[in-house]
Amino acid sequence: MSKEIVHDEAEMTFGEHLDELRKILMRVILIFGVLFCVLFALKGIVMDVVLAPVLESFPTNRLFNWMADMMGSDALRISLDNVDLYNTKMAGQFLLHIKSSLVGAFVIAFPYLIWELWLFVKPALPPQQRKKSFRYVLETPVWFLLGLFFGYFIIAPLAINFLGNYQVSEQINNIIGVDSFMNTVISVSFAAAIAFQLPLLIRLLATMGIVTSEGMRQYRKVAVAALLIFAAIITPPDVVSQVLIFIPCYFLYEYGITIAVRIEQARAKEEAEYEAKMAAEKAKAEAEEAARKAEEEKANEEADEESQEESSSDEDNTSTPDANDGEKTEQADEESATAEPEEEVVEESKDTETANEKEEEEEEELEEVISPLGSAMMPKFPQQVGVVPKKRKIVYSVATEEPQIDDDANADNADANSGNADAESSKA
Repeated sequence: MSKEIVHDEAEMTFGEHLDELRKILMRVILIFGVLFCVLFALKGIVMDVVLAPVLESFPTNRLFNWMADMMGSDALRISLDNVDLYNTKMAGQFLLHIKSSLVGAFVIAFPYLIWELWLFVKPALPPQQRKKSFRYVLETPVWFLLGLFFGYFIIAPLAINFLGNYQVSEQINNIIGVDSFMNTVISVSFAAAIAFQLPLLIRLLATMGIVTSEGMRQYRKVAVAALLIFAAIITPPDVVSQVLIFIPCYFLYEYGITIAVRIEQARAKEEAEYEAKMAAEKAKAEAEEAARKAEEEKANEEADEESQEESSSDEDNTSTPDANDGEKTEQADEESATAEPEEEVVEESKDTETANEKEEEEEEELEEVISPLGSAMMPKFPQQVGVVPKKRKIVYSVATEEPQIDDDANADNADANSGNADAESSKA
């Protein structure tokens, strides 16, 4: 098989199809030409095969003569005494040689022709149809050869015996041309080969659902009439050949009914398996859905339990931290109480410094005013003039949070007050 034939994945254009068909035809013609040359060279063997049905030693002729002797009846005896072949044309024998070689080459090359035809159609078929169609590739040549042999060995000798010995008057003698004999053998042989394709045709139609076994049984009489017409068309114009073709066709028709029954049973089995598979998949999907829902419900229950546990733990935490909150508030109050006196001490120290600065300024102004009057009195009464009693300083201690009295400032104030008292007594 060449690489050009297989195109499973890529789609081919119309031009590529024509090119592929041209390659197939070239290969078929080449094989056919080689076979023709070989058969044309084997002239003696080919002509012996063609002329064998008119010989007494032909297997079918001997069989029927043996049956006639056993049964004691001449009805089955094949007599070829009146069958003499004549050539009435100048090129008759040469044309007979060419014709027999062409027919032989076609018969031998027929399986290869079917194979190449299937390779050409294969890329257009789905993968499942390729396996089924391959069966036709194998069976078509088999049924063709069976029909060809049946026509050559059974129908052809009986047709030659009947037509060669048939007389409408004793005054007429038969002069049978070799080309007429050749046409009779070829026609009945190929007619039987075509008729033997009936099982394949029934298989194809039954697979496609066009025909059924019940319908074939119901229309059996119509099929008999159709087979008789078909036998009359493909055989020479004699009743014997027609009947000889009709008999195997009818048996093949009955065999086709059994083929249709098997195909219907296989289809029913496939449908049952498909339905069972779909039911199993549906049940599996339902089970998975139920399991998923159960898992979701379980997860939701666990989540609810966790949320309940968290809420209960939150309630415990809100009840127990009350004491801690009280302690924290007390500590905060103590810290704020500690921070407030510190701020007050800082503010009072600032006020004290401001008051001291004002007192010093006032003392300086008073000294400037009374300096002329008090210069004479300063030696005797150093504390009588220009001394202003100082206020008592109160300092808050941060550590003890209690007011403390500045002793140095109090001593100064006491001295000043005593000096003022002496000055007032002297004035008085």
